Amino acid sequence: MKRQQGFTLLELVVALTLLTLLSGLMFGGFRLAGRTWETVERHNDRLGEQVQLQLFLRNLLSRAEPRDIWDIRQTQLLSFQGREDSLLFLAPLPHKGGGPAQPAWFYLALDETEPEHPLLLLKTQPVMAGNNPEQQAIEPFDWYRLLDDFRRPELLPPLLALEVDEFKLHYQAREEDNRLPEWQTDWLEQERLPALIRLQLAPDWPALVIAPGDHRYEIKDEY
Repeated sequence: MKRQQGFTLLELVVALTLLTLLSGLMFGGFRLAGRTWETVERHNDRLGEQVQLQLFLRNLLSRAEPRDIWDIRQTQLLSFQGREDSLLFLAPLPHKGGGPAQPAWFYLALDETEPEHPLLLLKTQPVMAGNNPEQQAIEPFDWYRLLDDFRRPELLPPLLALEVDEFKLHYQAREEDNRLPEWQTDWLEQERLPALIRLQLAPDWPALVIAPGDHRYEIKDEY
């Protein structure tokens, strides 16, 4: 009988080397697949947050109320004052139950205390309307103190604080002389609400265009 030949030492070394390389490639592939899946999950979570945030802001801003209010300095203002990076407006406070919705001030602004992680903040404060909570008139108050209260982080905790890539507001007046007015970066000391509000939350995300107040049920396209 002939003696069965085995593997030589060189063949074993080559086989083990190839097995090690294949194992490394497989392990690296598993790690790459795991990282890709985690990236996809983070992207989906961020996408879901963006969608929910836009739906919430659309519902809230569409209910903005145009009221004439008086500052304690005898200055009349509209209950909607906006800049490119902040907006203070009056809207019904979301609530549960069948009672009448109470008006409240809402302050929407970008907090860049940490430039690498800017936060979109939404704060609210109920309106004190005298002894009758259902009366429409709002008693004169200190407008600048209200703004200062909203801007102080230690005084009013945010109702919403979400990291965003960008936050810009633009406002558009109503159509005049059959011409489309241009977008402007502020809405201060105006007599009525803008026709449209454009809100940008991310450079690669479509802008949110909202018709506030009595125009909220109209279908608008971005011009």
